[in-house]
Amino acid sequence: MFKLFYFVCLPVLLSLADHARCESDYYFNLEAGGWLKLYTAPRAWEEALLKCDHDGAVLASPLNKELAHALQLQMLQFGVRGKVFLGTHDLFSKGHFVSVEGVPLFDMDIKWAQGDGVGTGDCLTMSVDGSVHFSSCTDPLPFICYRKPVNQTVNECNTYDNDYHYNEQTGNCYKIHHNKQTWSRAYSICASEGGHLVILDNAEKARIVQDLIRPSLPSTDAPNPTNGFYIGLVAWGKNRSWSTIHGERIEKVYNKWLKGEPNNAGNENEIRAMCYPNGKLNDHPKEKYPNKFICEKSPQY
Repeated sequence: MFKLFYFVCLPVLLSLADHARCESDYYFNLEAGGWLKLYTAPRAWEEALLKCDHDGAVLASPLNKELAHALQLQMLQFGVRGKVFLGTHDLFSKGHFVSVEGVPLFDMDIKWAQGDGVGTGDCLTMSVDGSVHFSSCTDPLPFICYRKPVNQTVNECNTYDNDYHYNEQTGNCYKIHHNKQTWSRAYSICASEGGHLVILDNAEKARIVQDLIRPSLPSTDAPNPTNGFYIGLVAWGKNRSWSTIHGERIEKVYNKWLKGEPNNAGNENEIRAMCYPNGKLNDHPKEKYPNKFICEKSPQY
């Protein structure tokens, strides 16, 4: 008799799964008939949803007895003591819980916590004993992604997102987001895609980024927030000490500012940076103005 749970990544299993790729930390589960990955770093429910989506997976739900058991064993395998988010919510219509695949709650294999689903909230969570709870969608928790075998392969950037493109000069991949977001939201989106806001380590990197954004945008010295892109450069403290999101001081990286910048214009707490098509930088408020942004990721993750 087969064991109920396997953590394997072997060619024979790949052949049984339509040749889908077994990525790092995704483990094929015979009982569930797909790949599972537990993310232990807590995220809010929506961010967990986005992270699974960018893995080419879904935020897992106990759609049947086998998958419910696989989720429970995944938690046991990695020592999760608390709860994990499930991909089931009532955010579309209060009281009507549905999985991210569209499966209604009454069609799932649910083992409610004592008290018929203790707690309150619009998202469901699971404890290590397999019991399901109502929980707040905004409280960060670990989560499990689930991917079924499909005829789909990851690209050279190790992602299903073909908007990421590999650059041989830097050895990293880049994606331009034209859908405007605040800096904080842009940071979160890049993280959910397995990357980070682009860091301009040097002049060569800045030139590469210019080449990415210049074709569709005008080049100007004017600090026009409509044609700039958020990058991974921030200011700290009252003296506005600038460094990258990875801690490199501004003196050690690319730092060609627009004339007169950074100036914290109007005392608007301009503690985040943008890059314009001409390669010049400008300080910008953290939350006030949504803008385009560029994500950078390693092809190894």
